[in-house]
Amino acid sequence: MTTRPTRHLAAASLAAVLLLSACGSSDDDAAADTTAAAADTTAAAADTTAAPDTTAAAADTTAAAADTTAAAADTTAAAADTTAAAAAATADYELVEWAINGSASLTAGQVTFNVTNGGNFPHELVIVRGDTYAGLPLAASGAVEEDLLPAGDLIGEVADLDPGASGSITVDLPAGNYVLVCNITGGGSSHAARGQVLEVTVA
Repeated sequence: MTTRPTRHLAAASLAAVLLLSACGSSDDDAAADTTAAAADTTAAAADTTAAPDTTAAAADTTAAAADTTAAAADTTAAAADTTAAAAAATADYELVEWAINGSASLTAGQVTFNVTNGGNFPHELVIVRGDTYAGLPLAASGAVEEDLLPAGDLIGEVADLDPGASGSITVDLPAGNYVLVCNITGGGSSHAARGQVLEVTVA
C-alpha cells in the first residue's frame, strides 16, 4: 500500500519535467524568431545604406551637366570666332585710269573697303546697290545721279582721293548686286562713263 503514492509522485514529477521542457522549447523558438526578425531588419538597413547607386547616378548627372556646359562654351567660342571673322572682313580696291581693280565677289556682312588711288588723277569710290551700271539713273555725262537713287541704295563712298592717297569705309552689305563707280565728272564726261566701274555680287 505504501509504494503506490511513490510511483504516482514519480510519474507526476516526470510529467512536470516534460512540461517544463516543452515550455522552454517554446521560449527558445520565440527568441529565435526575434533574432531572425532582427536579422531581417539589419538586412533592410543594409539595402537602404546601399544608396551608392543613387550617388553614382547623381555623379553621372553632374558629369553630363559639365559636358553640356563645355559644349555651350565651345558654341560661344565658335560664335565669337565667326563674329571676329565678320568684323575682320576687308576688300582692297585700286582706282586707276579708267578702271577699279579688286574682287567682284564679296561675302555678305560687315565689309571694310580699303581704297587706294593708284592713278594720276583724283578718284573716288562710290558703292551703289544695283544690278548693272547701265541700269542706274545716269546723267548725260554718265555719272550716277545719286539724288535719284531709291532710298537706301547709296551705300557709301570714299571720296576725293588724290594720286597715291588711301581711304576706307566699313559698310553692311546684305546679299545682292552692287556697282562700284568713280563718280567724278570732268570735261563733260564722268570717270564712270570712261569705264571706271566694277559690278560686284555679294553672297
